[in-house]
Amino acid sequence: MQLTPNELKQKLEAKEDVFLLDVRTPDEFHDWHIPGAINVPMDSLLDNIDAIPKDKDVVAICAHGVRSRMASQWLMASGFRVKTLFGGMAAWNTVYDTALIPSTAERDYKIFQLKRIGKGCLGYMIISGGEIAVVDPSHHIQEFISIADKMKKKVTKVMDTHQHADHVSGARLLAQQTKAELLLNGRDAYNFGGFTQLKDKDTIYLNELPIEIIHTPGHTKGSTSFLIDKLLITGDTLFVDGVARPDLRDKADEYALDLFATYHDKILNLNGSTEILPAHASAVGEFGKAVIDQLESIKKRLSVLELSKGEFIESVKNVPPKPPNYQDILQMNSGEASYDSDEADALEEGANMCVSKG
Repeated sequence: MQLTPNELKQKLEAKEDVFLLDVRTPDEFHDWHIPGAINVPMDSLLDNIDAIPKDKDVVAICAHGVRSRMASQWLMASGFRVKTLFGGMAAWNTVYDTALIPSTAERDYKIFQLKRIGKGCLGYMIISGGEIAVVDPSHHIQEFISIADKMKKKVTKVMDTHQHADHVSGARLLAQQTKAELLLNGRDAYNFGGFTQLKDKDTIYLNELPIEIIHTPGHTKGSTSFLIDKLLITGDTLFVDGVARPDLRDKADEYALDLFATYHDKILNLNGSTEILPAHASAVGEFGKAVIDQLESIKKRLSVLELSKGEFIESVKNVPPKPPNYQDILQMNSGEASYDSDEADALEEGANMCVSKG
């Protein structure tokens, strides 16, 4: 018996009492798992069978569904109600949740956050009149197209906040498929043309909605944020629970200096009630609820933002391991390597490693 990732999402969203049994190794589990899952490794499963309840539906989980299928067979033979998560954690990485940014509920424009649950990636759909601007789409572009189709609105602009290193961008593909304008910051050295340059202090318009462009380097040279009223889409420049990592281009000192200037000359000068909409989250939170916080709250939470320049540079270089396959992902996003959907999914497996606690 198998359970699809979307079926599992529906059960979790409905708060059904299911037991998530992760049979991977402790190291695999530590690096990346579904919140609430219990780790009972495959090689010790039978010795720890008392840890698994017989009065609950059990969902067995592994990397790709192979080990969990074997575990399910063992458990069913012992009288457990168990299903295998089809495709394992790799398939869980393709599940999305959509949340309205609450402060836009009563405005004449709307912003939706698309949360990629397993990966912690966040994309955005800005809607004004009959037009949509998409920011930081994943390569699962049908997730964005289907929402646009349901709303009967047209995607007219597609933007990336920066050249991503942890997941394959769908910006170019989405723009091609929807015939939308592609907007990128060329300081991130793309090996293709056909896009409009994002320039600091420019204003672009979606229908009649102004979107201010703010160049916010530090994570990458071309990192760009988008200001709409008091909403700032920051990409990987600032998160609700951490700061950007400056090391993915092997110039950590230089990029950390850029990042310090970005924070102190630009972002921290904004009104404290400005809401920060990041491109990643360590945890995507509740279903249907956006990952968002006010700048003032983030400043109080992140003491790294109060450090002197020298202290800040040393602190932000204390980062987690680099994302797996990040160089291959960068090549695909820069246009140095051709796009392949199956390869993209394989390259992206694993947890989000873009958030630095500083």
